[in-house]
Amino acid sequence: MSEITQTRKQKAKAITQETRLGASFSLISCGPTNYNVDWQKALQSTLDLGIRRFRMMTYWNLCESVQGTYNFTDVDKQLEIVEKAGGKVTLTIGMRQPRWPETHIPDWTNGMAHDQVEQLYLKYHTAVVNRYKDSSVVDSWQLENEFWLRSFGEHFDFSRTRLEKEFQIIRELNPERPIIMSLAQIVSLPLFKPTPDIYATSVYRNIYNSSQKKYTYTWAKPWVYRLKRFLIRLTKRRDLVIHELQAEPWGPQANWEMSKEEQFKSMNPEQIKLAVQYAQDTGISYMDLWGAEWWYWFSLQPYGDDSLQQIVAELVKKYD
Repeated sequence: MSEITQTRKQKAKAITQETRLGASFSLISCGPTNYNVDWQKALQSTLDLGIRRFRMMTYWNLCESVQGTYNFTDVDKQLEIVEKAGGKVTLTIGMRQPRWPETHIPDWTNGMAHDQVEQLYLKYHTAVVNRYKDSSVVDSWQLENEFWLRSFGEHFDFSRTRLEKEFQIIRELNPERPIIMSLAQIVSLPLFKPTPDIYATSVYRNIYNSSQKKYTYTWAKPWVYRLKRFLIRLTKRRDLVIHELQAEPWGPQANWEMSKEEQFKSMNPEQIKLAVQYAQDTGISYMDLWGAEWWYWFSLQPYGDDSLQQIVAELVKKYD
């Protein structure tokens, strides 16, 4: 085993053993078509809760809104803010990244041939890796997000060949930094290449089922994730983390379109507490909460309710 590989393995192990609560943070969620809040204030508010580990995004459509012109100003600023606070970041890279529509492709690619779009993305992909490969605040990459999840979001393709190209670019340009890849479904297991250093999973407990027109609770008990982790460790010699633990509503409409009562049907302060306990019961120590933008937005008018932030702050302190 090479020295670089050994270093990467050690870093991956340290990440999977992390017990502090983290959070995902998305500029798109803060944007005018979503919560419409100041993203810097939202990020600072999340830091004020005690969170020091984040999953952040490098959306292609935002960072290359004009073809051939890269603008990483907002990504740079996010990393700067977290680094000043003593935090760490998993930086997501890929066409498919968290938040709707999941696949974030610039409008200027419309009408282009499939192969041309792929080549232009790989050029951008390389630029992202080169820009942040030496960043001291970035401790891992997340390559794509739930790449094989066909039932949710908009898609470019499900090409394993493209995925392997993206993986190789990261591995060649930044061999000492761990790569994380997320699995699509509760029972999904990794069978084929590429093989990352860490696998990740999402955990959603209470969501609105549009076909049944009611809220449904997950059938999966914590032992299901324990078994999933065991099988991954057995077959792939890799560990499993929770990259997306539901801590925001999933209702019949977007959160900003629902009443407080409707939002609280699937998520509220008590449900956040129960979600963290559920995750703890899986035996997986590393978890990133999903909903930081919602907590901040909810603390503003017209709600002016900081109960979500209070419970998160209590949980962060508990697991620090």
